[in-house]
Amino acid sequence: SSDGSKVAIGAAFNDDNGNLSGHVRVYNLVTFYNQWDGDQGTNWDTANNWSFDTAPIRSDDIKIPTGLANYPIISVDADKFVNSITVDNGGSLILSEDSSLSITDSFRNNGTVTLNSDSNQYSSMIVGGSSSGNIIYNRYVNKVDSGEWDLIGSPVGGLLISDFVSTNSAVLATSGSTFAVGYNDNSNDSWNNYKTSTVGAAGNFVIGRGYQMATSTGATMAFTGTITTTDQTQTIINNTDNGNGGSRWNLIANPFTSYLAGNQNADTSNNFLTVNRGAIDQDFGAIYGWKADGTGYSTYNHTSTAIYIAPGQGFFVAAAGTGVNKTITFTKAMQTKTGADDFVANRPVNSSYE
Repeated sequence: SSDGSKVAIGAAFNDDNGNLSGHVRVYNLVTFYNQWDGDQGTNWDTANNWSFDTAPIRSDDIKIPTGLANYPIISVDADKFVNSITVDNGGSLILSEDSSLSITDSFRNNGTVTLNSDSNQYSSMIVGGSSSGNIIYNRYVNKVDSGEWDLIGSPVGGLLISDFVSTNSAVLATSGSTFAVGYNDNSNDSWNNYKTSTVGAAGNFVIGRGYQMATSTGATMAFTGTITTTDQTQTIINNTDNGNGGSRWNLIANPFTSYLAGNQNADTSNNFLTVNRGAIDQDFGAIYGWKADGTGYSTYNHTSTAIYIAPGQGFFVAAAGTGVNKTITFTKAMQTKTGADDFVANRPVNSSYE
């Protein structure tokens, strides 16, 4: 067992009366970690930085201990695969922009693990098994000027909105007592931003829900919380007939620290639009992403080139039916390390101003 748990080993046999008997002993297993020592700097790929004198391979169990001068950095564009990772208290690991780390089994973090991004590159982490401990995702958020904002969801779980606002106060755009963090209410088609008087009662970011956000000049904001390792759902509804000026449009977001396959050209079956076909109004059967120049939305559907939804990326979908809750599902099978940008890149695709 890679987590060092105990195992019972013994022999069974029949006694003189034909009854099953035997002896069992319990042993503590020792995990053979490829342990980071950082003797040659911070480069993950340097063989002499590891106890096996070779950079980790897919089957390795990795440990990053405490008390070292150098800690590993996975470089830009690098894709790494391991079986498990344990980061001890005081240890750290950094994923650079556009790098990825795929973990087959468990992720245990008692130290500091940081995923970085910039305006068009996002790091990715996929955990196949269990996960414990918080990570920091430094997620790029667009600037407030000329309505350029961003549609963003939290790529981590368990994050209080008030803590997020406090942590990112140096870069978060504000107007008086109003923060550039808010949500869309489709029951009356309105936008609502948090204020100093309301943010304390706002609770956690809802995983899978989208929010509007903006920074003062275009910068990363730190999202600190747990990695999502199970399928996630988000309720949507078409409120066009509610008599209160409601809308069919629902703002949702990628809840994972990895990209998601968005359409059939990204993955033939495990993609967002195919999995959620029954929940989305097929007259508007697409992902609607906000443009970087603030002029409207771009549509992404099955006729588009391969679409990958960036970690924490928010977007609109139209709910099927009228006045009945529908369920959007984000599955682990949609997860992929493939992708490079978010929707504000203003790619040359069909435009819509719905």
